[in-house]
Amino acid sequence: MLWTALAEAQFYYFGKNKVQYAHFDWLEMQTEHFDIYFYESEIELAGFAAQMAEEGYLELERRLGHTVQRRIPLIIYSSNNYFEQTNIIPDLLPEGVAGFTEFLKGRVVLPLSGSFPEFERVLRHELVHVFTVDMIRQVSKRHGITDFPPVPLWFSEGLAEYWSGSWNSYGDMIVRDALFSRRLVPLQNTHLIHGTFQLYKQGESICAHMAEVYGEDIFNRLIENSWHSKTFEEVFELTTGDPLSKLDENWRYLTEKKYLPDIATTDPPSQSATALTTTGFNVKPQVALGGAGDLDLIFFRNQRGYTEIASVSVNGGEPEIVVEGERSADFEALHPLVTKPGVSNDGRLLAFSAKSGGRDRLYIWDLEARRQVKKIAFDELVSISAPSWSPDADRIVFSGTRNGGRSDLFLVHVDSDSCVDLTKDIYHDRDPDWSPDGKRIAFSSDRWSGGRQGFYNLFEYDMASGVVSSLTRGSHNDLFPDWSADSKLVFSSDRDGVFNLYSLEPNDQQGRAGRTKKLTRTLTGLFDPVWSPDGASVFFSGFENGRFQIYRQEIAVVDSGLASPAEKTALDLWQLESLGATGLLTRKYKKDLSLDIAQSQIVQDPEFGTSGGIQLAMSDVLGNDRFFFVVSHISGNSNLINGLNLAFGRQHLGRQVNITWSIFRLNDRFSGNFGRFVREKRIGGNLELSYLFTKFDRLDIRLSLRHADIDREFEGRPLTGWLAANFISFTHDNSFWIPTGPQEGTRYSAGLAQTVDFKSSRRFNVTLFGDVRHYLQLSRTSSLALRFMSRRSSGDVPELFSMGGSWTLRGYGWRSLWGNKLLLTNAELRFPLLHRLRFDLPIGGMEFSTVRGALFVDAGNAWSSEFGEFRGSLGAGARVALGGVFVLRLDASRRTDFKAVENDTRWDFFFGWDF
Repeated sequence: MLWTALAEAQFYYFGKNKVQYAHFDWLEMQTEHFDIYFYESEIELAGFAAQMAEEGYLELERRLGHTVQRRIPLIIYSSNNYFEQTNIIPDLLPEGVAGFTEFLKGRVVLPLSGSFPEFERVLRHELVHVFTVDMIRQVSKRHGITDFPPVPLWFSEGLAEYWSGSWNSYGDMIVRDALFSRRLVPLQNTHLIHGTFQLYKQGESICAHMAEVYGEDIFNRLIENSWHSKTFEEVFELTTGDPLSKLDENWRYLTEKKYLPDIATTDPPSQSATALTTTGFNVKPQVALGGAGDLDLIFFRNQRGYTEIASVSVNGGEPEIVVEGERSADFEALHPLVTKPGVSNDGRLLAFSAKSGGRDRLYIWDLEARRQVKKIAFDELVSISAPSWSPDADRIVFSGTRNGGRSDLFLVHVDSDSCVDLTKDIYHDRDPDWSPDGKRIAFSSDRWSGGRQGFYNLFEYDMASGVVSSLTRGSHNDLFPDWSADSKLVFSSDRDGVFNLYSLEPNDQQGRAGRTKKLTRTLTGLFDPVWSPDGASVFFSGFENGRFQIYRQEIAVVDSGLASPAEKTALDLWQLESLGATGLLTRKYKKDLSLDIAQSQIVQDPEFGTSGGIQLAMSDVLGNDRFFFVVSHISGNSNLINGLNLAFGRQHLGRQVNITWSIFRLNDRFSGNFGRFVREKRIGGNLELSYLFTKFDRLDIRLSLRHADIDREFEGRPLTGWLAANFISFTHDNSFWIPTGPQEGTRYSAGLAQTVDFKSSRRFNVTLFGDVRHYLQLSRTSSLALRFMSRRSSGDVPELFSMGGSWTLRGYGWRSLWGNKLLLTNAELRFPLLHRLRFDLPIGGMEFSTVRGALFVDAGNAWSSEFGEFRGSLGAGARVALGGVFVLRLDASRRTDFKAVENDTRWDFFFGWDF
């Protein structure tokens, strides 16, 4: 219960931390329809966002014929690194999340990725969610419905994609690849692709098909009819006259008709190139000259859950880890989707960016010694990507994002760490690469008229004059340029609708641009090309079967007659319109509270009877300040006051030190402190400080003072008095999880707790505890989990600890072993049991995609006087992930004293993640 959690300190809890590294001085701007929240360095971005938001709002209002019945809170961050610190939702945000809409209070939250057109597209995507949810709410209200009908995720996200921008080459790539790799899923099975980009793009394609068949107003009609049924299938059939299965069949047929002819003239990467990696996720190859003329590729790799920098010989072999990412504070994130590593020409030094302390740092790594040489931080930059070495390896050019959100090219001198700004404007300059003569830098950018629609072309920065000139031109995306030794550029482009590789010849002596040649014809998409030293082949990332792998392909021009500019083209730049933050009502942020939770509850207990009450929770718009209030009463207690439970608390999350306090008056049953369950009346308060060092490490300090009236005697006297408790612990957690629990990494916690009589200073108890867990991944799907846990309490009234049951010592009754000392060790082999389990029932199908097995050995004991002997068990089990914390665990075990094994099999059933 919530009041128990507020008033009673637990020993510790694992989990990674959401750290507020940065201190934001928030401001609030009001436009006609939005309340925009931003910090001072974002004032320019806020003006642009205000204009984009109002334009998007008016467009959706016209399209839907609907006006949102409230003001829309819009919270913007200048970079993903800051965005990931938001407390608006409690969950840690994985990389790749471009924004979200929080539906309880209707808040729209998104970062600037460097590209203003992309920012606008994501903003419109989220506004579609705002409008559709508001429409469904209004329709339900008109018809007296209080619980809104569910909308399938493929439809809500697909519609948001469909109305936020036009269909693009990335959508073609995702759907085409899913079709040819037989991964297109029927609508009734889209839960199998939840959390993937395929769900968004498959949903968008289906929504486009719906508009073609039933008209653009089909979506309005579906929403207007949503009150008729609690299932989307019935609403769809009522609205269109067709079953949803017919839409699915027709869409699949037309999709096959559209893409199947492509196989006649194109091939997936695995059929046209040599694969250098075959498992996991592998992107952004860079060539490194090794000793004795060896040639290696350095690239990002995610094989078992963590992103790493790895190397592999161009002649094949198993990849080796160069830098372990996502396990430590220095390399909290490596950003494989938006950056690339850079290797010096002599193959000795590696440059890469990694998130550390809430912002990116630039790291220099010695490839031969396998160690860090230097770490460079820039106060004015929050994000760093795509470092590229100068030919003499004394400078690095990279794309960087300022605290205010603008993204430009920067030049750093490695010896002095001095940083020079090469471009300073609103355009998104990315993927820089230094020419072999050191005089030019090629890069991709949206700094031309078509860039306002999100198209990137190639440009060149002249080091002597500082002049930027155009290399390519067209309404397509030219990305990832890489120079060869003879000054040819290779790059990836979707100019024919598919991301293929192209080369661009150097300018001739008259300054005319060289010809563009097409090098590949792929079925899916090719990215991140780099030349081999001899210029005879290209290495690249290829997309196939829903994954990226590294490939090598010999150069063979498939089309050398492509058009290219006859001469360098003058830049025709676009500008953004802004509502202007200074011209609108702007004020300092006020922490206005609004309701998060308001619910009643009834709890039935076989010993204490029934208790009922209410819970209230409130927070500010940013989620940094949270307040809790709980009131309940235990039935069967004739005294109204005596049976009353009250608790009030506040949690502040806006700093690197999280502060929680609570006051309470409780009369309830508590466990653990004095053995099994005891009744205790409590009046007092708690104060908790959590210093979050990093995402992985924190220090918790807890102080409490309470008047306790405990239903237990000590030395013939009732246990009554003022008790003061102190607690301190250090916790580390860098574990990687799958749906059933931790799969790889390490978790540990250790601490000290003390309880004393406040008046007499008499020490009740001192408790020491420690818990170490290590998960050793043996393969992509199996791991060995080890746990060692110990607790010891001493004093006049020592704490008593329990053991037994599914999560501690299996084969023994739940909490059947007690004592003021506890020792436990577990070893568990975890492996896949069934790839997919499906039940076809009269009411419909039920499918479980994660069914895993376990073999385990448990040993331990809880005791007060004599240890006795180890209690142990051997067994096997199965785990089924039902979603979230709901993991069904079933274990069969036999007890052992490690001399003999009992014949009786005992069963443990439990809902919860693996330890």
